[in-house]
Amino acid sequence: YGPIGIDFGSECIRLVQFARRDHTLELSASAHVTCDAEIRASAKRTRALVRKALRKHGFVGRDVVSCLPPDDVKIMMLSYLHQTGKQDEELIVQRIAERIDDAIDNYVIDFVMVRPNVKDGQERSALVAMAKRETVVTYLECLRKAGLMVKVLEIESTAIRRLLLAKYDHGHSANLMTVSMGYAQTYISVLSGRRLIYERDIDFGERQLIAMLCEELDIDEREARSMLVRDERPAIELSEDEQTVSVTDGFYSVAKPLFMELVEDINRALVYAASETRGMPVERVYLTNTVATWRGIEKFIDSLIEVPVSVLVPFEGFNNTPASTTELDPRGALVAGMALHGLTETG
Repeated sequence: YGPIGIDFGSECIRLVQFARRDHTLELSASAHVTCDAEIRASAKRTRALVRKALRKHGFVGRDVVSCLPPDDVKIMMLSYLHQTGKQDEELIVQRIAERIDDAIDNYVIDFVMVRPNVKDGQERSALVAMAKRETVVTYLECLRKAGLMVKVLEIESTAIRRLLLAKYDHGHSANLMTVSMGYAQTYISVLSGRRLIYERDIDFGERQLIAMLCEELDIDEREARSMLVRDERPAIELSEDEQTVSVTDGFYSVAKPLFMELVEDINRALVYAASETRGMPVERVYLTNTVATWRGIEKFIDSLIEVPVSVLVPFEGFNNTPASTTELDPRGALVAGMALHGLTETG
C-alpha cells in the first residue's frame, strides 16, 4: 500500500490511498468528509473525524502525504546561472535570500528543477515552494495530533504531475499541459514526457471570477457558486430579447475578457513548449483545482485555444474501483497525486 494522501480543504477533508498489485496501480480507499472551520479549530474533533474516516473506508496504515493550504505557501519560479563547483541548493537559497526582507532561516524551502540539463554559465530554472517555519511546524503538529505520521509535505504541482504521468505515461513522450485554477492563483505546467519544462503562476482564480459574477448579476457569493457547480441539474436560464440564454453561458460571455488574460499565458506556454521540444506541440490541456469544478469550463476554454481541453478526473483509468468512489471533483486530483507518492517511477 502507498501512503494516504490527505488534503484539508475549506469545507472538507479528502483522503485517498492506492495499492500496487501485480504491477498494476489500484485505488484502495477514498473518503470525502465534510469539515467546517469550527471542527478544524478543534484538534480533538478533527482527530476523531479523521480516525472515523480511516476506519470506515478501509485505509491501511497511518503514513500520510499532504500539502500546506495554498494561503500558507508561496510558489515562485526562480532563474539563476549554473556555476561550476556550486550546488543548486546553495544557488537557489542565495537567490531567495536576495528577494525577501526576512531571515532565510525563518522559512522552509523546497524546489523542483524545471530546466536541469544546462551547461555551466547557462540559466537554470526551479519551481520553489517556501513557507514560514512556524506555519509548517503548526501544520505538522496538527497532523500528528490527528494520529497521522507525515511522510512528506509536497509541492502541489508535483502531485498533479505524478497523477498525470501515472494515468497516461505508458511510453508516452508527448507534451501535456495542466492548468490548476485555484482560489486566487493559477499554475500552468507543461510536461514533455516525464520532464517538467515549464511552470508559471498567475494572479487569476475563483475569487476574481466570482466577484465579477456577483457584480454583474447582483447576487451573493453563495448564489453565484450554485449557478456554476458541476452537477446533473439543468442550467438556470434567463430570457433576453426572446432568446433563452443559460446563466452559465451568460457568465462566461461576461467573464471572457478576464479569461483572455489566462489564454494569453496559455498560448505563451504552448509556444515555449514547442520551442523547447523541436516543434512538438502540446497534445492536450488538463484543467484541475477549484475553477475546474465549474459547469462547462472545459468547453469554454476549449473554444478559446487551439488545443483540446479536458478536466483531469482523479480516478478515471485506474484498474479497479473497490473504493466505490464518486469523487469527480478535480480538486481531488491533488490528493490522488499525493497518494501516489512512492508508487510511481517519478517518486
